[in-house]
Amino acid sequence: MKITDIFVPQDRLYPSDNEFEIPTLRLDRQPKNGLLLPFAPWGANARRRSLIGTVHFYVDDYRFNNIWLHPEKLILTGCSEVVEPNFSLFDTTPIAFGLQLLYKKRWIARWLQECGINVWADLHVSSKFRDLNKLGIPHGFNAFATRGVSECPEIILDELEVAKEISELRNPNLIVYGGGNKVKDICRQNNLLYVEQHMVRIRKAREGVNNG
Repeated sequence: MKITDIFVPQDRLYPSDNEFEIPTLRLDRQPKNGLLLPFAPWGANARRRSLIGTVHFYVDDYRFNNIWLHPEKLILTGCSEVVEPNFSLFDTTPIAFGLQLLYKKRWIARWLQECGINVWADLHVSSKFRDLNKLGIPHGFNAFATRGVSECPEIILDELEVAKEISELRNPNLIVYGGGNKVKDICRQNNLLYVEQHMVRIRKAREGVNNG
């Protein structure tokens, strides 16, 4: 797809399986064989074309708020896979506003799929939005991502149950980004892929160089 073929979000609708018309993801555009590296956070080195396998949005919202108006920026990174934009949804977020954010992230994900990019469905939302966040993820979909929370590592188990329900598998394809040793232990016990947080990897790399 050429950049000159880009349409602004308001110009295109996609099929939906729910009453809120949140777009449905395609089953044929999901990662199937583990995580494609490098796994880069948006706003680090993801804004320029370089050697990037997968882009994620587990960063502060202000870093990617304009991705809704300019989703083509993701295409320009040259990435092959993307985790859906993780617009923050808290228990204090009004449901009406939360539904708008859910629509945006799933629309962007479906648009990227139409452009040939594989998509990981984001499960990192507050418990208030856990069921609503399932809208647009079809049964049988099996590519999920979330962010580990060191203060509440057990949240991973709730998100794992969501992934099991949607994928209809005992051991779904779920990657967990960061969260520390307790989260890592939960991932190990449940055969989940744990990925070290970007800044932690950088710090460890620097410490390794200094110690070397």
